[in-house]
Amino acid sequence: MVYLTTYPSTLLVLAQTTDQYNANKLSNIEGIDNVTTSEPLDPTFSLSTTVEKSSSTESSTSTSLGPINTALPADCSQREKNRAQPVAKTSSRLRKCCPLGENLDIYRENQSDSMCDNGILKFEPTVISAVLFDNCIEDLEIETILDYDIGNPCNSSFQYDDEEDVFFVLQDGSLLIIDHDNESYTVEENYCLDIDKTGHLFAFTCITQVEEQIAFAKVVMVAVLMLISMPCLLLVSYLHLTLRLLRNLHGLCLSLMSLCLASGYFVHSVVHIYGIPYTGFIGYVIQFFILSYFFWYFCVCFNVLFNVWYKLPCCIQLSKTWATINFVCYCLIAFTGPATLVTLTVQKGLPGMPSYFLQGLTESIRESQRYFIPPVSTILICSFLVNVISFFGFQRINGYTKAEKNDHAGPTDVIFDQQKYEDVKKDAKCVCLLGIIMIVSWLLEIITFYSGSNSKYLVLCDMVNGLQGVWVLLIFLVVRRRRTIILRWWYDRGSHKIEGTELEELDKSGNHI
Repeated sequence: MVYLTTYPSTLLVLAQTTDQYNANKLSNIEGIDNVTTSEPLDPTFSLSTTVEKSSSTESSTSTSLGPINTALPADCSQREKNRAQPVAKTSSRLRKCCPLGENLDIYRENQSDSMCDNGILKFEPTVISAVLFDNCIEDLEIETILDYDIGNPCNSSFQYDDEEDVFFVLQDGSLLIIDHDNESYTVEENYCLDIDKTGHLFAFTCITQVEEQIAFAKVVMVAVLMLISMPCLLLVSYLHLTLRLLRNLHGLCLSLMSLCLASGYFVHSVVHIYGIPYTGFIGYVIQFFILSYFFWYFCVCFNVLFNVWYKLPCCIQLSKTWATINFVCYCLIAFTGPATLVTLTVQKGLPGMPSYFLQGLTESIRESQRYFIPPVSTILICSFLVNVISFFGFQRINGYTKAEKNDHAGPTDVIFDQQKYEDVKKDAKCVCLLGIIMIVSWLLEIITFYSGSNSKYLVLCDMVNGLQGVWVLLIFLVVRRRRTIILRWWYDRGSHKIEGTELEELDKSGNHI
C-alpha cells in the first residue's frame, strides 16, 4: 500500500510492494541528500539520514528521527475509498505506443520521422491490482496480465519517464501517476506506454484526444450503401460461375474477386451498424477479404497479359489440366498475399480494420494501416503497369494482323484465333473500366484518410467507395458481349424477351462496345 501524507517540513511516502521501493523517490525531502530505507517499510519506522557538510575540515553528522506512530494509519481502511475503482475486465487493455517488436526512438535526429523503431528490448511493464483511497493506494499484490492495444490516442500529450516520475498500470488498463509533490495521484484513461532503446519507460497522456470525425448516422449510411453493393457483387459472381460462356479462367477470377469484396463489405457494414467491436479476429477477417479483392484484380490483369503476350501469339490452347493449374496459381497469389499481410499485422499487434471510416489524424492511426494502404496502393500501381504492357501487346498483335492482310505472297507463319482474340480484347476493356473505378475509389479513400478536416465531401467520398459493387455490376451491363450473354440466359428461363438483333450479336466474330 502507498500512503500520501503531508507534514510541515517533511513529505513521507510509504510503499509496500514485492520489490524494494526505489530510495530516490524520497530524495525530495528537504535538507536530506542521502536516504536509506529498510524493507519492509512499516507505519512505525526510523528514518536515518546522513547530512554531509564540506568545510576546511571534513566532518559528518548523523541525524535520527524518532518513531512516528501517530501520524499514519496502519492501513488504508481508515481512509475514504474512491467511488471509481479500477476493475479488471476481459476488455481491459494496456495501450502500447509502438507495434509489437518495436521501441520508442525519442531522441531521433529528425523528429518528423516515426517515433518507433525496430525493438531491441522486450516490453514488459508491471501491472498492479490496487484499491484507491483518499491519498492512499492499497496494492493487492495480485498478478495481472493485460493484452495490448497499439497506438497513441492523443493529438497532443504530456510526457513522463520513469527516471523523474512514478507511474503504474492498474488492473483495468488505466495509468496511475503519482504527482510530483507526492501529495496526490491521478488516473489517466487516455495514454500510451513504451520503452526506448536504453530501457527507460515513457508514458504519454493526452492533452487532447483524437475525436471521431464521422458521426454515427453517416457511418450507418455508408454501411447501408455497402450492403446495397453486396447483392450486385454476388450477382456478378453468380453469373460468372453458372453461365457456360462466362465460366472460363477469366470469369472464375472475376467471380472470386467479387465474392471477396462482397464478404468484406458485409462484415464491415454489420460491425459498424450494430456497434460490434472490430478489434481482433473480426478486423483481421475484414482486412483479409478486402486485400483479396485487390489481389484478385491483379490476377485478372495478369491473365489478360498472359493471353495477349503468350497464348494468342503462340496459338496455345490450355488443356483442362493446365487451366486448372493456372487457376490454382492465381488462387495461391490471391490468398497467400493477404494472409501474409494479415499475419504481419497480427505479429505487430496492429488492428486489422481497414482504413474505411478512419482518418489518419495521428501517427499511430496512420501506422495502423501500414499493412493495408501501402500494399493496396502498390497492387493498383502494378495492375496499371500490367494493363499498359497488355495494351502494347494488343498493338503488337494488330501489327501482325495488318502484315498478314498485306502479305500477297502467301500466308504468314503467325496464325491467330480471331474469336479468341476478340474475347480477350473484350475482357481487357472490361478490366480497364474496372481498374478506372478501383483507382478512383481508392484515391477518394486516400483523400478521406489523410485529410484532417471534417468536411461533408469526405462523406461523399466514402459513399462513392461504398457503392463500388454497383459500379462493378454496371461495367458488365455496359460491355455488350456480356450483356447479350446475360440477357440470353434470362430469356432461356422465360422471364424476358429480347430482340433477335441482340441475339445475333453473340454469334458475330467481332463485337464492338
